[in-house]
Amino acid sequence: MTGQRDKDAPVDALGLPGWEISGLDYPTFRIGLLAKVMDRMTIRDLMDVDGLTYAEWRVLVRLTAVEDGGTPGRVAELAWADLAEVSRAIGSLERKGLVERHKNPKDLRTSILRLTASGRAQHEATLIRRNAFHEFLLTSLSDDERGQLDGLLAKIGSQLRDLALNGTPGEGHKTA
Repeated sequence: MTGQRDKDAPVDALGLPGWEISGLDYPTFRIGLLAKVMDRMTIRDLMDVDGLTYAEWRVLVRLTAVEDGGTPGRVAELAWADLAEVSRAIGSLERKGLVERHKNPKDLRTSILRLTASGRAQHEATLIRRNAFHEFLLTSLSDDERGQLDGLLAKIGSQLRDLALNGTPGEGHKTA
């Protein structure tokens, strides 16, 4: 869904290419499709408007969630991201003057990250647009439906967390 569509690609009754694939009739498969499109649109918007990568945006957002700043490890945990990816984004955000490092009095091996005033301003400006994007996607859902969807996604998220912590659920587990 990049604006152009292969005219021979299968389309379901709703006009959503790739929505119905034989053998993959799972809402979780469809969540992945939606996530890919949202990621592509987000990546393009962040770069075009803010000059940020998606990883940089995730770091900015997570740093606003930790009151007195956070370690790179904590940011990676909150972002469900790889520490190496987060570390690269932190370095880039430091060079842009959006994040600064401080000594960690509890552990001298790691630092505490905090947004600068410019980082907070960037976060606020970007957040307004990102909120508008997500509100647009949810326009056709009632408040009750939004709550139900959020609850269902939380249940799936818990299953993913358990899978990540405890390994695969069995030999039949495959990813698509």
